[in-house]
Amino acid sequence: MKKNDLEFYDLSANQWWDKNAKIYALYYLNQPRFEFFDRFVPHWQGLKILDVGCGGGFSCEFMAKRGAITYGIDSSAKCIETAQKHSGENSLDINYKVGVAESLPYENNTFDVVICVDVLEHVSDYRQVVSEIYRVLKPGGIFFYDTINRNFQSRFMMIWLMENLLRLIPSGVHDWEKFILPEELKELMLSLGFVEVEMKGFDLFGEIGFVLGELNTSRKNLKFDKSLQVFIRKLIQVCKANFINYQLYRKTGSFQISINDDMSIMYIGKALKKKETL
Repeated sequence: MKKNDLEFYDLSANQWWDKNAKIYALYYLNQPRFEFFDRFVPHWQGLKILDVGCGGGFSCEFMAKRGAITYGIDSSAKCIETAQKHSGENSLDINYKVGVAESLPYENNTFDVVICVDVLEHVSDYRQVVSEIYRVLKPGGIFFYDTINRNFQSRFMMIWLMENLLRLIPSGVHDWEKFILPEELKELMLSLGFVEVEMKGFDLFGEIGFVLGELNTSRKNLKFDKSLQVFIRKLIQVCKANFINYQLYRKTGSFQISINDDMSIMYIGKALKKKETL
């Protein structure tokens, strides 16, 4: 089976804006993402913004409707074609381009804001991507991102449960080895010159990440005794609670997402490009 199989996005390009299609679930991540981003950018009007890995244009249209001067780039020509068609139908002026995130076709110090969501865990070299984002940002510009942690919890939830069992995500879309530890990403950004790095949990799963972490930490020392039984009961409880979120998704396509301190599965963040000093 392929890992990090990005053909799914090409195959789904024509369905990107179809509310009944599986890909449309990504649309519902915009609102909670921008609730976080708005903490740092209260006014988007007139800002020059790039969405790296824009897909069919969910985030680009979200920003363009707020008055941002919006650019989007994606490696999928089919997704870009869909994005251009949809933005045209909605009279939105968005500059779309086909290209790879490791080599952005823009001049240095071009953008006020760069957004890269649901992308870093898919690219061939996330370090090069973040370096390119730093290059094209203006001094003092903001980098917004979200991605997936690399640990037992993310393997359990994103690969085994979401892909293999529930089939909410097509099997093979993710490669667990390409997931990124928060400390790895933070160290990289600081080494490039980013400052004021902030990360928060982008929490779709409630307490389940915390409980899985506890279970994984203790499992080697546990026998099937009362301690293990307590862990299993707690895991069942949070799975049942999280099933309510799953039912909501099945009925409405949306998620109950909170921004908190639990980065055990997914996390979101921002960083500033260091301002030039005289």
